[in-house]
Amino acid sequence: MSCRFAVSTVAILGLICVSSARTAEPTIDPQLAPLARFAGEWSVDGKWSNGSPLHARTIYEPALAGKIIKARTFVMDGEREYQRYESTMAWHPERKCLYEISFAFDGAVTEHRLEAKDKETVLIDFTPLDEAHPGKFRQTLHFVDDDHHTWKVEFKADSGWQTMIDATWARKKK
Repeated sequence: MSCRFAVSTVAILGLICVSSARTAEPTIDPQLAPLARFAGEWSVDGKWSNGSPLHARTIYEPALAGKIIKARTFVMDGEREYQRYESTMAWHPERKCLYEISFAFDGAVTEHRLEAKDKETVLIDFTPLDEAHPGKFRQTLHFVDDDHHTWKVEFKADSGWQTMIDATWARKKK
């Protein structure tokens, strides 16, 4: 009788531990704190400056004990969704900045400097990662609240910075 009780107790404790592990919030390295709010799934319905629609979603997940954040972006193409980007964000110890490396569906690879302008705003590529090769695009992500952030993408034309899209991403409700 005591053997059955011990086995049942161990089984119950095991289930409690597994259940607690599934619901525990992942920890994120303090150096990634400006990006922690992105954890989860987000979607956007917007229009590019040329009028083309954009329907996309991105899933942000902490990984490697919170040392990196992985992001997968999926875009609708008519009735079909495809993965367009796979990115990894981390603290770059040599450059002393938040950093992203992004791989695109077509094989393109880009690297970006991420800067926390303030508690609500992350700037991407406002300061070039490589000063000798400044980019022609920059992005501003600004949290309106915990479940919405605006996203502005700009392109540097001869006449100055031009807005390509200004849309709002919404967090998927659990």
